[in-house]
Amino acid sequence: MSAGRDTGEDMAERRRANREASGWVILLQEDPEDHALRSEFDAWLDAKPVHRDAWAETQRISHVVRTMPPAHAHRWRRVKPSILPFLGRNNRRRAAHIFLGAAAACLAITVAPGVLLDLRADAIAGTGEMRSVELADGSKMILAPESAVAFDVSRGGERTVQLLRGRAWFDVAPDPDHPFQVVTDVTTTTVLGTAFEVRKGAGHQVSVAVRNGLVRMACDDQPDQTERLTAGEALDLRCAEQSAFRKDVDPARIAAWTDHQIIVSDRPVREVIDALRPWHSGLILTYGTGLDTRRVTGVYDTRQSREVLQALAQSHGLTVRNVTPWVTVITADQGDD
Repeated sequence: MSAGRDTGEDMAERRRANREASGWVILLQEDPEDHALRSEFDAWLDAKPVHRDAWAETQRISHVVRTMPPAHAHRWRRVKPSILPFLGRNNRRRAAHIFLGAAAACLAITVAPGVLLDLRADAIAGTGEMRSVELADGSKMILAPESAVAFDVSRGGERTVQLLRGRAWFDVAPDPDHPFQVVTDVTTTTVLGTAFEVRKGAGHQVSVAVRNGLVRMACDDQPDQTERLTAGEALDLRCAEQSAFRKDVDPARIAAWTDHQIIVSDRPVREVIDALRPWHSGLILTYGTGLDTRRVTGVYDTRQSREVLQALAQSHGLTVRNVTPWVTVITADQGDD
């Protein structure tokens, strides 16, 4: 560890500078032609080296937020940035850092593709929410946060669930004459009676893990090439790449999120952060190669996402910065070890 660790006073000064820098971003955007305001900003910037450091970091973060893809639109409520011009300068300065994340998000979010998807859904779970659904055939389903499904299930008839987004846990009622199918945009998973999890990942990756029973999985464009999974097996299937990665898993760990747990064993810290995103009531931005090289083992409570992030920061030398109540930035450079 470095011998030059910050004191409590240094850390407080850095946090204060970060808050002030966030406020200056909004003020300068609101009045770019205000020369008096620019002079005040220049004086603040020159007052202390920590101010320049905070401003440089805030500029980097602001750029990341502005260029964030609109896929995260469902995390945000619409905020009217026009409120700021009607406030006095002193009040605006106090309020500016509150609006930083919302204003930047409004610049980035011009469309909300998730809205059309949600209109197709029969059941949706929001951020930090799990939703339980009992289907007409007696099967049970639990949606993870930020997940959506459509379904056509009847007793003694059709049994199809379409996973539109996220992940879901299924406990399927046996019916040999009517197989239960979970479909995504590229795969179909078929069962007779079992308990298993299906997750849609990035790049059309679909993952299935089986706690008990038997599951058959296939890409829709290759229906004759199937993968069979039994209890304690998991499969990551990428149809476009014609690749399948099979692994053994502890059945007790499958869908641990239904018990508000994230369980990892010697995994990159980035995986824990990514697993926390659907449970966190704001946007988490990450950068730095250290998030991929530092590895963690533990059980984490999804209901305490902010506390988990702080614990990871203390244990693994991460920097966690709350730019606004809605935006958290986590950094870990390789050279910080």
